[in-house]
Amino acid sequence: MSRASLPGEMSPEAFWHSGFKGALLDLDGTLFRGRAVIEGAPEFVRTLRSRGIQPIFFTNNSSRTPVQVAAFLRDLGIGAHPEEVATSAQAAAFLIRQRTSAACQGEPPMVAFVGGPGLEEALRDEGLEPRRARADELRAEWVNRAAAVAVGLAPDACYGDLALLARVAHRVGWMVLTNPDRRLPVEDGFMPGNGALGAFVQTASSAEVFVTGKPDPSFVDYALHRFHLRRDEVVIVGDNVETDVAAGRAAGLATVWVRSGLGGEIDPAHPPEWTVDSVASLLPHH
Repeated sequence: MSRASLPGEMSPEAFWHSGFKGALLDLDGTLFRGRAVIEGAPEFVRTLRSRGIQPIFFTNNSSRTPVQVAAFLRDLGIGAHPEEVATSAQAAAFLIRQRTSAACQGEPPMVAFVGGPGLEEALRDEGLEPRRARADELRAEWVNRAAAVAVGLAPDACYGDLALLARVAHRVGWMVLTNPDRRLPVEDGFMPGNGALGAFVQTASSAEVFVTGKPDPSFVDYALHRFHLRRDEVVIVGDNVETDVAAGRAAGLATVWVRSGLGGEIDPAHPPEWTVDSVASLLPHH
């Protein structure tokens, strides 16, 4: 898409006078690239705070805990607190608790999962009992008592681990996927992503799949609920048209596309409202 056909350029004045009370901020490609901070990102987050706009660090990464995410951002010079981080793992745990609490009164619902520390901690924080799916426990008694399945990115997962999840998902009839990414970009190509693991489990189990990461609007709904914000009070800022912009549009939020990261093909029927080169372009003029 040519520069001339891009959505409207957003001026700093328009952004800061839009009445926003919260900003859902994508991370990689928006605030940093790899391990390098994007110019203007620390100042942008500081300005959000000084203008009374709550920054919400909004990530599909289900492997890291909020403490780890905030620490990584602070190492880059971006002021962040764990309680301001919203991960797809937290949204998944919230959904599972909602769907299982009535059926498991008196004891914590058990959740079979694969994924990193971020998913395990999120499940536990919601009052659930996470059990890591392992091939050598395929026929363990607890597998027949598990109330839900959660699939996060798990590079160490093996066939038997996923087989265990498929058995539980087939029995309960549904499963939760923390994000639908089929491929994970790496320097020399790609690795199978979270969506690929989920496809294995879903194909074997025929279970209904609930996705909690971007672009699914349920992730936005989770953040709005948690931070007590209305749709018309929130803007989403991100570099990925297929995830960040799509999630915002589906959820009815104002959307700002920054051209500092992945990019993507804009859907002419659902374009972002505004586009800027980077978050530095949104800094107010002095």
